[in-house]
Amino acid sequence: MKRYGRSGIAIVASVLFVALCLALSACGTMVMDSPDDGGETLEERVASGLSVQAQRGSKDLTINRASLSGKRPSGIEKDSWTVFVYLCGSDLETRGGAATADLGEMVGAIGSENVRFVVETGGAKEWHGKQGSGRNLDRYVVQDGSITSVGSVKTADMGDPNTLADFLTWGLKNYPAEHMGVIMWDHGGGSITGVCFDERNSYDSLMLRELDHAFARTSLTMWQKFDFVGFDACLMGTLETANIIATYADYMVASQEVEPGTGWEYSSIMEYLAQNPGCTAKELGQAICDGYMESLPGSRSSSATLSVIDLSQMDGLMQDFYGFSQEMYETGSNQADLAAMTRGIRRAESYGTNNRMEGYTNMVDLGGIVDACAATSPSAEDVRKTLAKAVTYQINGRNHAGSSGLSLYYPLSIRDSRELTAYETVAANQSYLSYVDRLAHGATYNGGTEYTSYTNDSWYDSDGLWSLLNDEETLSLLIGAVSSMRSVDPHWEYVDEHDPESKLVTFASEPQVDDEGVYWMQFDKHGVDNVASVAGLVYRQAEGGDAVELGQTYEVWAEWNEGEDQGLVEDGFDGKWLSLPDGQNLCLYVVENKASENSDLGEVVFTSPIRLNGEDCYLRMTQNLETGKVEVEGAWTGEGDNGLVNRNCIPIAKGDKVVPLYGTDRKVEGNEFTVSDKELAIEYKDLPKGTYLYSFDITDVFGDRFITDQVQFDIEEDGIYFVE
Repeated sequence: MKRYGRSGIAIVASVLFVALCLALSACGTMVMDSPDDGGETLEERVASGLSVQAQRGSKDLTINRASLSGKRPSGIEKDSWTVFVYLCGSDLETRGGAATADLGEMVGAIGSENVRFVVETGGAKEWHGKQGSGRNLDRYVVQDGSITSVGSVKTADMGDPNTLADFLTWGLKNYPAEHMGVIMWDHGGGSITGVCFDERNSYDSLMLRELDHAFARTSLTMWQKFDFVGFDACLMGTLETANIIATYADYMVASQEVEPGTGWEYSSIMEYLAQNPGCTAKELGQAICDGYMESLPGSRSSSATLSVIDLSQMDGLMQDFYGFSQEMYETGSNQADLAAMTRGIRRAESYGTNNRMEGYTNMVDLGGIVDACAATSPSAEDVRKTLAKAVTYQINGRNHAGSSGLSLYYPLSIRDSRELTAYETVAANQSYLSYVDRLAHGATYNGGTEYTSYTNDSWYDSDGLWSLLNDEETLSLLIGAVSSMRSVDPHWEYVDEHDPESKLVTFASEPQVDDEGVYWMQFDKHGVDNVASVAGLVYRQAEGGDAVELGQTYEVWAEWNEGEDQGLVEDGFDGKWLSLPDGQNLCLYVVENKASENSDLGEVVFTSPIRLNGEDCYLRMTQNLETGKVEVEGAWTGEGDNGLVNRNCIPIAKGDKVVPLYGTDRKVEGNEFTVSDKELAIEYKDLPKGTYLYSFDITDVFGDRFITDQVQFDIEEDGIYFVE
């Protein structure tokens, strides 16, 4: 493969997507013309689109979105609705029949002749109902309480953009209506791995740029934008998703958080449309949100989110975010300011899995990121205002009361070069991509000269990346690049040599126990400027054996403000722990600390590795710090190796068998406990008498970890005692 300049970037599919990203995601979206319509070829259209770039050095961002080239059919009835449902069953159908259940909700609704759901099923190895075969992609029309098969096509990968485009193009031709929407049904992985993971094809998914490609093909037959595009899938309520969908729809309905396997409530959607055929997409979106929340059991509603996004506001939001991103990047060159921003961002709402036990989806609330940077970013207020205009309606459970309605990819912990390559294809703009690149450099080089001398010239160098457009080989590969995003941009290969142990943590006073038995330490100025958060890490010392890790505690007090106590950290551990009713301590890791800083007011979300009825998974629970009461949300498997987040949260019921697991490798097992009550009751009580070990668990601003030496403490009848 021929190599070019720009720091050794090779012409591979992912590199081509750098160009697509910067021209299409930040500065516009590709228009596709059929080869015989006399218009530009796909290669020519993409190449010309690449000249539409952000105006460098300015807050202004040029937005160039596609036009639609289809012709409106005649005879369309007023107040008619067609909703196209891309029902990729995946293991949600194979294991539990979730897709079949939602089809049943559609059929069971009180419908109307003017309202229909046009459904394509596939992507699952096994179907539980009469609809869906696994052998073909089957198509159905659900209308006025009945379901009719309207044929099938040869089985294909539902993670292939052409499969989606073929379905939508066929649907527009055969079932046009005055109002039309699209629902993407399945697993979702957010901005990195996308949506619709086909179980029959190694869980291949529609990544965001592939989703763009599918809708761009469909736009050739579209005469108007879809009224809405909805994602009945996890984590798809992101800025990156909305930016792409804005070209093809008026509204987007999506969740920032993980959805349960049951997903949306389709009976209420169908019935709302039947009773209100003249409704707007905004009104329908609100009905979808309300029906979704009402259908959730109490344990799941606490973490639920669902938003309605007015996509006509996206250009303004992207423009304001561009100015904010420039300020964010420039401020990040000052290590003290970067640390302050990072500490705030790590306390913002986050979604999916963002901890060392379950993995990292790296989806963080956009409003929370903006608020964390407001002190150093004059554009923060502008972004907040346009974000509020874009999010026209949202429902949030108690655990996400502060959610703004849209998430943003933020590298709390970077997996590898493939993740950053994927993000590169959909990054909001070059400045934010530069900020991400700076963080990746900091994590990889631990603040060394490679980090301090970082420059973002590579993302703006017109003599490097953009000159590739003049190369015939590049143009010949553009079409293939649209559907192939699994390669790695060599620019990011440096992160694969990343050592996750931080070397940036430095002390004015090393960790020690004082005369009153308090374990404390104090960072020096360098440490303060490089540390993002501190937790406690507790181990149980077994007699004559190794220490067993019990996990993290949030009870740590830290002072970051200037003064003689700046950088002072003290343990606030009270010797209590979350336990099963039989007294076995759970192994705990903090998912999200919603307590006021240095306070016992608020809530903390924990995850704990367990074996439930023979299957390894994680127990999710929320503790109210004021009352100590714990609400168990259920058990789930977290993020898979393929990037999807499991939306099946299993409620714990009477008769279930629970085995606590310990340590990050989960190799140490506790005793089996059988749930005897209707619900699993988690108790917050004193640790058993014995010898324990404690460390400070420190995370630096780049997501790397430093664990202090262990110090012994004893639990006795009258309290907890740290031993020098």
